[in-house]
Amino acid sequence: MFKGLFKFIFGLIRLAFFLVLLMFIFHTWVIKQAITFSLSHQLGANVSIQSVKMDWKNTGFEVQGLEIGNPDGFPRGILADIPLVIVSVDFPGIFKRILRLKALGFDLRELQVMNAPKKGLNILTLKPLRKADEERSASPSKEAVRKQIRKYAPKVMIDELIFSIGNISYVDMSGPVLKQNRYRAGIRGATYYDIRGTEDVTVIVVTEALKKMGFSYLESQLQKLQGRYVSSGSKQSNFLSRVLAIFDGNSSS
Repeated sequence: MFKGLFKFIFGLIRLAFFLVLLMFIFHTWVIKQAITFSLSHQLGANVSIQSVKMDWKNTGFEVQGLEIGNPDGFPRGILADIPLVIVSVDFPGIFKRILRLKALGFDLRELQVMNAPKKGLNILTLKPLRKADEERSASPSKEAVRKQIRKYAPKVMIDELIFSIGNISYVDMSGPVLKQNRYRAGIRGATYYDIRGTEDVTVIVVTEALKKMGFSYLESQLQKLQGRYVSSGSKQSNFLSRVLAIFDGNSSS
């Protein structure tokens, strides 16, 4: 009798511990700081977030008012204005050092592309697009540190990526005369599957955006960047319908 009682009590204590741990991990303030720091590090640019809202019904959360600044070396300003990000998380995977996102959706309202003298395009100097070159030229000591970071950092997997891009503004400062252009991207509900890491999301979005801008001279480079990520319109997704409905509501507000 006492043995069963002790098991019951220890079971309650263990359950309470995991509930407290989950509440700490998914506290909105903690999530906000974690996303801000992680994205800033991964992109090599300043990131700010207005707020984070939990969505327990869909086992996830919403990020509101996400702004990504220009990479280092460019004039200060906003590179990407993303009013809404919707994330659905696989909670059990966290305890296995795997951050698996069942779905990630975001509405990129405006992308501000800049071509600066001796710098090139700001979106092509984001860290994920420079990663391969940096790794090739890295010293043995830096490479050893990177291996340790990769060893202990949780793996990030994204089952389903859905995003929209509204407008793209382009400023070319590389010549004697300033040139400006504005494009209506019209990308709504672009869907990709089985993404290996959040950094790869950057590659996909940049690829889609530059295609809309008609940068054909980068076509071969973009194909290499896009590589294994092939959009699939054949899969049906309830998350896609929900995300598009929320995006429509967000854009009208």
